[in-house]
Amino acid sequence: MKSQGMKKGRYYERFQVKDSVTFYSGHLVSAQSPDGAEVFLQEIPLEQPLSPGSAEMLSGLLHEHTAPVLDVIEEEDRIVLVHPPLSGEPLSLLVSPRKGMEPIRALTIYRQLLHTAVRLSAMDDPIYTTLDPRNIILDENRPFVLFVSFKPFSKENGEEKWRYLLHFLLTGIQLEERPANPEKEKSIQTLPQPLKNLVLASMDPGKTMKEVLDSAESMTLPRKISTGRKNKKQRYWLPGLVAVVAIVSVLAGLEFFGDKGSAIAGAEKEKQAEAQLSKAGGHASFDNVVFQRQRTKSVSLPPSVQGSFRVQGQLTQASEAPFALSLESENIESDFGVRADKNGALHLYQYVNGETFKLANSKNSFHIQPNKRYAITIFYVPNHPFRVSIKEEKSKKQWVAVGKVPMDSVFKVSVEGQQGTSFNQPNITKLKGEKAVAQAWMKQFPWTLMEGTGVIEDHQFKLDSESRVDLKPGQEQFAFQRTKNYSGDPLRMEMENADGNRYQFNWVRNGSMELARLDYDVQRLALGAMSRSWDPGKKSTVSIVGNTQEFTVGVKQGALKEQVQHQPDGPLSLRTVTILSQPGLTLIDQ
Repeated sequence: MKSQGMKKGRYYERFQVKDSVTFYSGHLVSAQSPDGAEVFLQEIPLEQPLSPGSAEMLSGLLHEHTAPVLDVIEEEDRIVLVHPPLSGEPLSLLVSPRKGMEPIRALTIYRQLLHTAVRLSAMDDPIYTTLDPRNIILDENRPFVLFVSFKPFSKENGEEKWRYLLHFLLTGIQLEERPANPEKEKSIQTLPQPLKNLVLASMDPGKTMKEVLDSAESMTLPRKISTGRKNKKQRYWLPGLVAVVAIVSVLAGLEFFGDKGSAIAGAEKEKQAEAQLSKAGGHASFDNVVFQRQRTKSVSLPPSVQGSFRVQGQLTQASEAPFALSLESENIESDFGVRADKNGALHLYQYVNGETFKLANSKNSFHIQPNKRYAITIFYVPNHPFRVSIKEEKSKKQWVAVGKVPMDSVFKVSVEGQQGTSFNQPNITKLKGEKAVAQAWMKQFPWTLMEGTGVIEDHQFKLDSESRVDLKPGQEQFAFQRTKNYSGDPLRMEMENADGNRYQFNWVRNGSMELARLDYDVQRLALGAMSRSWDPGKKSTVSIVGNTQEFTVGVKQGALKEQVQHQPDGPLSLRTVTILSQPGLTLIDQ
């Protein structure tokens, strides 16, 4: 139906515009009609007038897998489609990462969308669309494309997206370009042979969309067929099924671009960010991520990143709600990161080959609280444990934790949250390996956490788990205390000499102290005993002296002094001193 009585180029006078967003070919506007109805207006640029009857044809696409059209407004340089309120969810949010859909459902959706794209492009006035998952809405079991155009899409603007759609539906992995050797891609190798063949055909640049559609429509699958991929256990977010789609959440896959961003601008940002991060010391910053829906949602920052790097951002929440900052592998099943549960407690996790492992948690020592600002940092170095730091801006209270060694990969940075949560000033910095990370990690303190978790506050480092802490190079003493009624071993240390020899200092609960060399067996070097009047709840100072004349470990608390001393039989130059702690040790920055 063609609108009557409209002035050319003045359709905005008829509708009250609320918000807008640009995506590939057109402009989508959230508006209110004169009678108060909520509508969406889609602008489609025109380079030449349409054939007679084309407007009526556009309003008759209800039975295709396109967004329903209430009205068509013809203007001199554009067509405006008036859509009713849209229900459903963007496909990019409904497909679980690296899990995908059931094969029969995936194939059905793929057939419907390809059939729509082929039929639209064959009309007298061809209509084009992109099968980018962000342009596909799934309303229960009915998929439909949102944006259409009278101009063919370029390769950069989504024309090739249909070639990777089936792969995404089946595996949950989004590809931006054709792999160099698709048959060797692990995600494709694990597919059943019929689906594998169809995915490979869709990626074949020599195959047209119509040819791939014919192959898809001729395929028959058993009622039950597995992709061979295990479901992830204890994933921390689950996409919802159906929701009313507001202007921003229609394009929720673009949330990281901001409410008025564009996918083209986003692609450019991704290219720029990856170029910046391709060199050591490179740095890239991104727009704030603001969550606007009650249901948990996942958003990925634009670039892919690999090698050694640091991810940072500032978290604020209006109320207690789940949150996660994760590094998700693009090519293997290997994720890791930190999450806050609905009560604000922190957890490290790692996902490997279908199973999620809970590595550490903050227990009662640290919680994310509403209306406070937290600086969150994740450090990653290939073949080393990942490290996490979360600091409350006002009090400077900081939770630090060390995870396990993830499988090396190319990663995407993923942020998960709910309404009222913001992750501001997200940024990624490339680092020059383990040495650079060690310098940046806990750089203002005389010690470095190597394993475990702890809280830093008021120049004290409270270790709340079994931990390993290294003294910084050049540190020859440190101070510590235990809880007042502590009854375990006061202190254990391991030391490594420049020549590779390892030593151990044990101070056990009965007060005895021992310095030993760790070889094929334990070689005792010196003994001592601390007075029974030693108070675990008070500060004690430990000093370490190692040179060609002596090797001494001394402990002092007020007037109490005790040491163990050994005469070395060769040069002694300690390169590492490691404190091995049971929970409840507090290190004091003097």
